[in-house]
Amino acid sequence: MAPFLHREAVDEWARGTETVTRAWQDDFLSYTAEYDRSCSPVESSQVLRTLCRSKLLRYTDMRDDPERFFAAHRLLASRILGGFGIRFTVQFNLFAGSILGLGSDTQVGMLEDMQERGELGCFALTEVGAGVLSGFIVHTTATWDPVRGGFTISTPTVESEKNWISQGLVADWVVVFADLIMDGKALGPHPFLFRMREEATGALIPGVSVTDMGTKTIANDLDNARIRFTDVFAPREALLSRFVDITPGGEYVQLGDEPMRIEVIGQRLLTGRLAISEAAIVAVRQLFIKTKEYADAKQVNGISGKKPLAQLPQLEKLFEDAHAELTALETFTASVEARLSWDLRRGTIPDAALVEAISVCKVRNIEVATDLEHRLEQEVGSYALMAESGFIYKDMLLCCKFAEGDSRILMQKMARDELKRAQKGGMFALVREVVFQGDPMLRDKAMKTFGLARALRSAPSMIVGFEQNWEMVYALADSMCKVHVHQRPKGEDVARVLREHPNLLNYLQQPLLVSRL
Repeated sequence: MAPFLHREAVDEWARGTETVTRAWQDDFLSYTAEYDRSCSPVESSQVLRTLCRSKLLRYTDMRDDPERFFAAHRLLASRILGGFGIRFTVQFNLFAGSILGLGSDTQVGMLEDMQERGELGCFALTEVGAGVLSGFIVHTTATWDPVRGGFTISTPTVESEKNWISQGLVADWVVVFADLIMDGKALGPHPFLFRMREEATGALIPGVSVTDMGTKTIANDLDNARIRFTDVFAPREALLSRFVDITPGGEYVQLGDEPMRIEVIGQRLLTGRLAISEAAIVAVRQLFIKTKEYADAKQVNGISGKKPLAQLPQLEKLFEDAHAELTALETFTASVEARLSWDLRRGTIPDAALVEAISVCKVRNIEVATDLEHRLEQEVGSYALMAESGFIYKDMLLCCKFAEGDSRILMQKMARDELKRAQKGGMFALVREVVFQGDPMLRDKAMKTFGLARALRSAPSMIVGFEQNWEMVYALADSMCKVHVHQRPKGEDVARVLREHPNLLNYLQQPLLVSRL
């Protein structure tokens, strides 16, 4: 196998982990030591406000210290894969991260004061008519008003109302995505930042209404809101303006070389996908650690006599398989985190290869975590029914599946992109790959690409063809995921990093091998 190609990024990331000390981790975890998952959303939000004011993790650390940013998410998952973890990532990634990535220097400067005050925000993207299975579709409008020198934010229809907005009932601020309209022309989705509650009274500002989405099967310590905007005025400065701006004279201007496109405004979905994928495997690793402790102590009558539950052959094999699968995913995901951290430090937009690798983390990690959790649950009897076992939180893996881009949507995009690459390279090259590729996983991917390409030839369009051949689409995406993980750093690549950075496992792995569920 070819050597891993991102050595410089991995080395910078490994050096960055030196800030994730055990003392810092202990301090960070202390803020949730007494957290009660049955608390109310208001009580939960107060815990987050206190954690924010501690500044153990700063809103700018996604850029300045990304290793801490991701480590914080993993630490919370080791203790609370639940509503508070979602609340945390909404605050630090989706809300503050959007300002950090899309805001002007002045707007980024506002983060320090927000954190000092412990003010919370929400991220209003998904809509009633365009949820996680619909892709990036926005019908909320932000109409430029040249007389008032600002924007009128509206949800003109029921379907355009913002939906499932985490932290939306308690947030002080909102980053809302709306279709910018100037002189009757729609310019596409743009991000806007403004207070949704009055600073003095905490009351919602005129034109904003919020509704509780209702009781969920899990994570009721997190508020999820439906938000309606009715002619809400936002000043010109509300537009997050790192990449585009509106001049005082009402002229729309692009700043720099990057136009306002989905890869730009969707950056926080990428960091969120990676944080969620890491949280999923951390939580399942924790579940296996806790269950192994129980199974080692629990005596049962096996075929050959009395022995610990953990030594029954089917469970012993599951523990072995889970360790191998999770270790492979942890290694691959760490390498992707290193590549993304490189871009976060420099403020650059991840390239297509990294975007795909992040999607693979999201799809594969959660798929494997869900499968392993289910298989373990089937083998430990009534223990799995006990609230303290941790299995009660398995619905959080469902949340992980659709948050920040549903896995099915990501898989469709992956398959589409692979077909485009094959088309660009030519069918002859693809056939050669099918016939002569020596790596079984790469050959399988080539065969599935070829098979889907042939099937689509008889379809009137790719869209129709994808629906008609949906099983082939997802089979190709699944094969692509396996190839990515297969090509993770191995052998000498891993050994070299551990030699040159001897504290790496002590800072990143060992704290997660302590049962905290």
